[in-house]
Amino acid sequence: MEKKPENFYHGSANKDIIELEPKQKSYRKKEEGELLFASPDIAGATLFLVRMFDNESRKGYEDGIYYFVISDKDKFRELDKGGTVYVLPDSNFTNDREQWSREWATKQKVKPLNKIHFDSALKAMVENGVKVYFTNKEMFEKNIKGKKISINYLENNLGLKAEV
Repeated sequence: MEKKPENFYHGSANKDIIELEPKQKSYRKKEEGELLFASPDIAGATLFLVRMFDNESRKGYEDGIYYFVISDKDKFRELDKGGTVYVLPDSNFTNDREQWSREWATKQKVKPLNKIHFDSALKAMVENGVKVYFTNKEMFEKNIKGKKISINYLENNLGLKAEV
């Protein structure tokens, strides 16, 4: 099991948050209640600088590399206004291994220790080592959504190339 990080990172399109608060999200277990999510590293937090829903994008982590597959490049570019990665102290963050291992959560409000502003979410992801792939809705629906995928599959089977 991975050692618990000393700091956590939360990415948001909102650049002026004074205190982060847990919110009810529909994409996890209802019985969990309101949660604030964070990543153990900056790269993982950059995945959340633009809000793309699960039906139009896929996030993953493989062999130390995050990847982000986006089905609508125009929509992503329109939504990409940059954002902020908030550096957070450990406020009882826990990791549910039944969920995504790179996702930590707390039920507490958290005041950031620091803020890292980015003018472009895409640039922030690429600069922090995230492999970002743009595809189209048809390929996403047919070959990515709901399927077990990997970087090898995206690049070698589907011929996708990561942004640089």
